[in-house]
Amino acid sequence: MLTNSNPTEKSLHPTHEEVGLRAYQIYIERGCTDGHDVDDWLQAEHELLAQYANVGRIAKGAGA
Repeated sequence: MLTNSNPTEKSLHPTHEEVGLRAYQIYIERGCTDGHDVDDWLQAEHELLAQYANVGRIAKGAGA
């Protein structure tokens, strides 16, 4: 199991649960059509990573 010794860095990444919840929202928004689970997961990951990156940039800017 990979662990991250830097808690600040870890907080800049979505959790497995957050990605799963967003993927489920995408599934619902698409009308609950099956067969797109991987696409939904990847889209959720992409969206959340971008969101977390923006939050990280804002936090670094505020601390400067």
